[in-house]
This record gives sequence, C-alpha cells and structure tokens, in this order.
Amino acid sequence: MTAANKNEPDADSSADAIVTACGYLTAQADLEREAAEVLSGKFDECTFDQGYVHQPLYACLTCTRPPENYRQDGILNNVERPSEPAGMCYSCSIECHTGHHIVELFTKRHFRCDCGTQRLLPQTSEGSNGQCCQLKKLRTELQNIKNSGNTYSHNFWGFYCRCDKFYDASTESGEMIQCFVCNDWFHDACIGKVPDEESYSDYICRECVGKHAILRYMNTNNMICGTVVDGRVTHVVANGAIHDASTDPAPVDEGDTEEPAKKKTRSTGCRQRQDLDVVDAKQPFDLFMVDGWKEHVCTCIDCMREIERSSLEFLVKEEDVVEPEEDEPRSESLYESALRQLQTMDRAQAVDAAAAYHTLSSRLKDYLRPFAASGKVVTNQDIHTFFEQNDKNNL
Repeated sequence: MTAANKNEPDADSSADAIVTACGYLTAQADLEREAAEVLSGKFDECTFDQGYVHQPLYACLTCTRPPENYRQDGILNNVERPSEPAGMCYSCSIECHTGHHIVELFTKRHFRCDCGTQRLLPQTSEGSNGQCCQLKKLRTELQNIKNSGNTYSHNFWGFYCRCDKFYDASTESGEMIQCFVCNDWFHDACIGKVPDEESYSDYICRECVGKHAILRYMNTNNMICGTVVDGRVTHVVANGAIHDASTDPAPVDEGDTEEPAKKKTRSTGCRQRQDLDVVDAKQPFDLFMVDGWKEHVCTCIDCMREIERSSLEFLVKEEDVVEPEEDEPRSESLYESALRQLQTMDRAQAVDAAAAYHTLSSRLKDYLRPFAASGKVVTNQDIHTFFEQNDKNNL
C-alpha cells in the first residue's frame, strides 16, 4: 500500500475550491440580492436633524465600552475606559459602523441619533476623541452635544428582560415580547403564562405598571389584565373574573360595553378609578391589552395631568415611526453598473481607468503564469492572496 502524500491536496477539496468567473459573478449577484432584502431602506441621511423621534435604533459595542458587569467575552471595542451607552439611527449603523459589533434595539421613542456626538466618538490612536459620523462630517459642533433628552437602558449593552441577560439569537429558544411603554423585551418564560397572541395586541410589563399609577387603572372590560402569582405564573383578569391565561376569558356582554368615541375629548369624571384594590395593589402585574384599548384610556383632567407628568402621551395619541426611506430595487448588478458608469466618463477618466485595468491585468497574468506551467489548480485563497499583494504594491 502506498502512503498518501500529506502535502498533496485532496481532489474533492481542490474541485470545491475552484472559482470560475461565471461562478464569482453569480455569487456576487446572490450577495447583492441578500443585502437588498436585509437593508431595504436608504442609508444616506442621518435622522439627527429631525430631533427626538420614534425610530429604529442600534447600538455599537465596538465604539462603546460597557461596565464590567455588562462586558461580553469575544467582543472587541475601540474604547479603553468604560463609556456611556449610546444609540444611532439606521443610516449611521450602516454608513458609519459597518464591520462593528452592532446590537439591533428595534424602535424606541423620543430619541435623537448619538453618532458623532459626545457619547459616540471612538478613541483614536493618539488618545483623543475622533470624528465618528460619516454622514455629518462638517458638523464639528456635534462633538460637544450629549443629547440629554435621550433615555438609555441595559438594552444598549445588548441585555434585555428583568432577568438581565445578554441576547444571543443563536442560542435563544423562547419568544421575546416587547413592552409597549418602556420598549424593553422580555422572555415569555420570565413573564409567566402568556395569553394566546391573537387575544391581545400589546404587552405592558409589571415594572411599568408598578412605576405608573395611571396604568394600574386600566382594568376594564375593554382590556386584559395579567396578575402575577408567586412572581411567575400569569393569570388573566377580564370581565371582572380571573381566568387561567391558557384559556379564553368569557366573552364580553355587548350590552355592557361602552361604544368608543370617534374623537377623544377630555372628560371631567374618571371612568377607570373605581377598583381601589386593583389600583393600590402592592403585588405587581402585567397588562395584556386587547386591540383598540387606547380608545378606552381615560382622558379626565386628573388622568391627563398624570399622563403628561409621566410623559406617557403616546397612550392617547397616535405616534409616527420615522422609518428609513424605501430604497428602489436595483435592476442591475454592481458589475453591470460599473460598465455603464465607465461609458459615462470623459476621455481623460476613461484613459486612466483603462490604464489601471491594463496594469491589474498584467499583474494577474504574471501571478497566474506559474500555475499554468505546473498545472496547479487556482483556488479562491490564491485569488485573495493576489489582491492582498496588489493592495500592498499600490500603497
């Protein structure tokens, strides 16, 4: 039996490593289509000038350094000392932080983009703060702005829920539910028994209910109230009776249901502050709100004062989310776009481009000549090595 040469590549692995021009262009087109699906919005404009708005947010764990209790192994950052949490808009997460460790925070209210401000200026090699935002390069005054109206939480370090755990999509097995008020996300297991998702439209966590008395008044026939027992199991209070969350509560008597007003007006008498045992309960509870529940939030003078004092106006007002503008689908590949762009160049630019192409072509031929002489297969790694050497030659 002849021993195999360990330095000789396996035939199957060599065949898999072969890259043809056609295959490369096809793979590139697939990557472009995938990127268009994930990043469907335009990312050429920051939302900073729109002020404090309700928008999708992202945090960068590369440009910030969490405190010791929120630090994760394997996540490298550019900041030597612990920094404050910071958030950025959709456009800045792509244009300014590509290749960084980004945490998607989904939507949060009343937030202005921190990218380029005092909170989000990564440390340079000289030890001083450097300009971060690529979309606001001329706005040097941003470095002194701190966006004092923003609110931050452990979400900005990648941690969620009352269990305060780091979210890793690859290991999470349960469902996570977002609180309508604080916008934090909670594991269904940490909530307890959750009603069927078709029976409620919004969830309000027990922490928010405990913090805001106005939320504890929302125990009417038009809402579902989850009561926590032993800190784990959730029951549903509806129509004045307690039900297990895994079963449907009894239907509401149509005759006893107040028809919602088409236009909300301030009333003088409170419709909800009736059950003082529920309002003043020491035991916290979760709220699972049915569809249309906002129409039944009390707008009496006392309730409205409390809503405004607690900055909960979104309970009675519709709010717009600032979403990135939809990007037009690309009808041509980057390769086709480059060829079309070449045709629009003036003569001097076209000559320079042709000369650069000729230089690259000559270098590639010289690099591949030994492969042709020896009959060695050109692999994907060989091509990467060529371009790395070419980049060094151009420095």
